[in-house]
Amino acid sequence: MEELRQATNNFDLDNNHLGFGCYGLVYTGLIGDRIVAIKREWLHLQPRFLDEVSYMSKIQHENLVNLIGYCCEEGNQLLVFEYMVKGNVRDYLGDSSDFTFKKRISVALDAAKGLLHLHNLDPPVQHKRFRTGKVLLDADLNAKVSDAGMLGLLQDRDLRLLNPRGGLEETIDVYSFGLFLLELITGEKPGLLQSTFEIMQWILLRRSTNTLLDDNMPGTFTNQSLEAYMKITIECLTYPAIDRPKMDMVVTELETIYQNEVINEEHEVALGSELFNITIQ
Repeated sequence: MEELRQATNNFDLDNNHLGFGCYGLVYTGLIGDRIVAIKREWLHLQPRFLDEVSYMSKIQHENLVNLIGYCCEEGNQLLVFEYMVKGNVRDYLGDSSDFTFKKRISVALDAAKGLLHLHNLDPPVQHKRFRTGKVLLDADLNAKVSDAGMLGLLQDRDLRLLNPRGGLEETIDVYSFGLFLLELITGEKPGLLQSTFEIMQWILLRRSTNTLLDDNMPGTFTNQSLEAYMKITIECLTYPAIDRPKMDMVVTELETIYQNEVINEEHEVALGSELFNITIQ
């Protein structure tokens, strides 16, 4: 506890306070030469705290915001996580002017891999709270899903989070991922779409008025990639839920779209060089 007090300047609300999350107050701190994010329990002590910490330490992945430490003493329970310097995707969408289609596909692919890792665990784990605010970015815009595996610490506060492990509820995350894909490409929060008709109506209205794509998205991309992106988005949002794809299929589709954009970018560079050489001659 003393180490975390020093890391956060005694939990300084003016300089070290990042915000208020599902688990409690969130602070940034410096431990050694590493910046970390520290979550401090704000309601009551969790009797299963150490069991849940042990569990979270076993499900780590490069596309999850990983737990790197904890504190359980002096009547305090704190979790220490990786610090993601670029914040969450929701905020980045509003603040960034260089968030290209290709970068957005890369972020979507990273997040999909994070969810796939959870769903492939034995027993499977559902996130259940996935959204753009739960996808965090590092300095290089690599994306990681936050709050993975934390349902055991949160379910006493929200009955909707019961049965956090096991079962066939992955379709909840797939639907949430579809909403994430829509928000990522439009820059707009679509809200809860409760039928396939509502989904298509929401998309077609914006297509017909040429307002589907985020105005802040610079650069170029192929129509083929956009159509493939919208196809997997709609499939993730499909009703009934049993018809939604598994996350492994989502990852495969996004990988294909990303590779197409890489090839397109390389082709543009090669073409530009050729034109430049002709001009010189």
